[in-house]
Formats: sequence, structure tokens, C-alpha cells
Amino acid sequence: MNETLESLENEGVFVESAFLDQQGNDLYLIYYMKAEDITRAYEVFTKSNLAIDHYYKNCWKTYCEGREVLEELLDIDRFESLKSYKE
Repeated sequence: MNETLESLENEGVFVESAFLDQQGNDLYLIYYMKAEDITRAYEVFTKSNLAIDHYYKNCWKTYCEGREVLEELLDIDRFESLKSYKE
């Protein structure tokens, strides 16, 4: 788990979630990420040599046919207020 958290920190990712959706006989992987800069997160991930990142790259090559970026309709968080709460 430490390497996973290291990867998220390197990428500037706050939240990474995966959901499996079944529609009839079809399965869909729905992946959600929230990061400081999503473009930078993908760049860091692509260049990463961490074992966990290699594992995910291989999984995506094996199981995912493509990537579709969905239109963002709403994005609200409390990260800033939580940050000041910790201090």
C-alpha cells in the first residue's frame, strides 16, 4: 500500500476510484481521478518506474479497449477546508 500512496503523491492525485458496471452482458470499468493537474498526473504515471504503476499499465493493456473522458457536470470538494482543519 505504501507504494500506491507514493504513486498518488508523485502524480498529485487526491482521489482514485474504480467501479465495475454491468449493463446486460457488457462490463464497463469506470475510473475516477481527482488531481491537482490531471494532465500532469498522466504524464508522471506514464514515466513512472514504480512496480505498482507497471502493474496498472499491464492491466489496462490487457483489459481495457480504450479510454473515454467524460464531460464533467459537477465537481465540488472540501479539500481546502479539510487542509486548514488539519493545520
